[in-house]
Amino acid sequence: MLDHLVGKPSPNWKRTQIILTLLLGSFIVAKGDTSRLPNVLQRLNKRTVGVAPWKVTLSAWMIYYLLRNLFHLIGLNAPEPLARLYKRSFYRATWILTALDAGFFTAMPLRPTWLRHICSVLFSLYYLMFADDAEEKVRRVRATMSVEQMRLSWEKASANPILSFMSALIRPGMTVRRILSLPRPSYRASLPNTEVYLFYAGDPATLKDQTTILLQFPGGGFVSMPPACHEDAIAAWATQTGLPILSINYKKAPEFPYPYAIEECFDVYVTLIRDHGKQFGLSGDNNLNIIVLGDSAGGNVTTAVTLQILTHNEQVKRHRSSTGYLLSPTPTSNYAAEPLFDDILPAPCGLILIYPALDFEMSCWMHPDQLSMIRAESKTQLFRSTSLESLWHSKDHFNHVSPLSVVPDIEKKSVWRRFKNTFGMTPLEGADGNTKRQLARPPVKRKPTIRERVHEFSPNNKQAWENSSLAMTSRMSFFNDRILTPDMMRAMAILYLGPHATPDFESDYLLSPVVAPFDLLAQFPKTYMICGEKDPFVDDTVIFASRIRQAKAQHGMVEDDVVRVKFLEGMSHAFFQMMAFLPEAHRAAKTVGAWIQEIADEAGMESDPASRTISPELPQSASHHVAQLLTSEKEMMHRRKTQLVDELYK
Repeated sequence: MLDHLVGKPSPNWKRTQIILTLLLGSFIVAKGDTSRLPNVLQRLNKRTVGVAPWKVTLSAWMIYYLLRNLFHLIGLNAPEPLARLYKRSFYRATWILTALDAGFFTAMPLRPTWLRHICSVLFSLYYLMFADDAEEKVRRVRATMSVEQMRLSWEKASANPILSFMSALIRPGMTVRRILSLPRPSYRASLPNTEVYLFYAGDPATLKDQTTILLQFPGGGFVSMPPACHEDAIAAWATQTGLPILSINYKKAPEFPYPYAIEECFDVYVTLIRDHGKQFGLSGDNNLNIIVLGDSAGGNVTTAVTLQILTHNEQVKRHRSSTGYLLSPTPTSNYAAEPLFDDILPAPCGLILIYPALDFEMSCWMHPDQLSMIRAESKTQLFRSTSLESLWHSKDHFNHVSPLSVVPDIEKKSVWRRFKNTFGMTPLEGADGNTKRQLARPPVKRKPTIRERVHEFSPNNKQAWENSSLAMTSRMSFFNDRILTPDMMRAMAILYLGPHATPDFESDYLLSPVVAPFDLLAQFPKTYMICGEKDPFVDDTVIFASRIRQAKAQHGMVEDDVVRVKFLEGMSHAFFQMMAFLPEAHRAAKTVGAWIQEIADEAGMESDPASRTISPELPQSASHHVAQLLTSEKEMMHRRKTQLVDELYK
């Protein structure tokens, strides 16, 4: 428990916990006053010859506890695989989240509902104390996770009245919070209505005057999490920006598999453009500036809807010109080649993607083209960061003692050598005449890396990395992630694709937007992305940002800041679901809010939102202007080599 409380998985903290527990038990056995025990136990002690029974019981438990943790005490325990992987605050947040999951899984079979809600919280408190049991419970459940268990785990903050009440106490209040039922457009009038949540933090009387809205497609693995599960972040953005926010509760898999959610969200966008937001309380007199935001699976939907808008516009222009030529291919052979209607749709004025899942090809090895994109990002101005350096290290499998390691190797001395270092040091005279304290014994040799074990290798690690074509994807590199496990990703993909799907992962860009053609990516609006550097989906963020830049460069488009990326150091997935106990999530929410405000201010300067539609006659230019890919992280080329070591011993 102590290592979880501190936020740093470490054998030292486990060892400290064991010693403190044994010392406390020994003190109670030696100094315990039987007069304070209940009368029944006092009478039992008087009739017992020798040691009091409660002391015998406690002593037996202490011996069992000692034997169970003996290897931790003497330093023969297995190495901690998550050491140095996450920031302390993020690891601490995952400890709380894991305890909540374990508690809710344990109480899941209980009836009636009110008893299950209460026991879920009580069991979670138990698992906070016994973190190892919580991790084992969650691991076993995730191995064969059902749809109900996914929804229970990810929707607990809004479905449980106790957690929902506690979350509402620390969340900014909304002046307008409505749940509306939006009918589908005429070309899909037979389909069910779409549930839309409207959030607004300003004066309700000013809602009708708004001309810019934030359209959010919430994430949840395509199977769960309605907008109510995202209210912490939504409330923060509504308060910071003053914009109305529409959050779409699109239909979820497996009941509504791919591509139902994309088509439903596309229809919402079409309705907003056609009626100018009148159904949501806006005046309807002005064209709308729409900023689209999505996190995780919602980031996939956000990107797919944008691609569908651009594909639709090309289809309309093809029919108008009667050329029969389609600039970009359709995502699948089953995709309608004819436009659904004859109107050109203005593109969103900006996209914000939060740890998006953009690639359904869950391969193990990275393609050389993808590695080239990551190398290209390293040369982009202002992108030289420790987050990207950390990503390189995680893919340089030969520069570690273990090929499975994703963090730098730090050789730590054994407990006995650290004891000798403390009590067995002798002062020695240094070369400069100053007295230095050094161990009499020679220093421990560092274990050689795999690259050093190979007889023929490049002495220049940088050159070796640049020439290497062997690297695993982030989904495989962060195989042991505490938030997104391979079992969960596999389950979500199967449920979303459905039983009758025959997807083409190499060309279906509505399913995997990362493979979208350059002709469509060149028409993308400003795209801002934020992701944790330890996220299994971090490759999607880097590669998609690089493809947008390359697409615009190939078409000779000179635009500043068309793509902006921010990585959060030492963090993984779903940090906006931890705002109640993760301070960095609040800072990230403010960053996203600033992006929303920036896009809204720029969109307000445009006289006509329809000007955002891109002509299919894209200019072909030999000049390749590289847009800057920014990160607001501090300059961090050497963090894994210097700052990380300092952090370990604070």
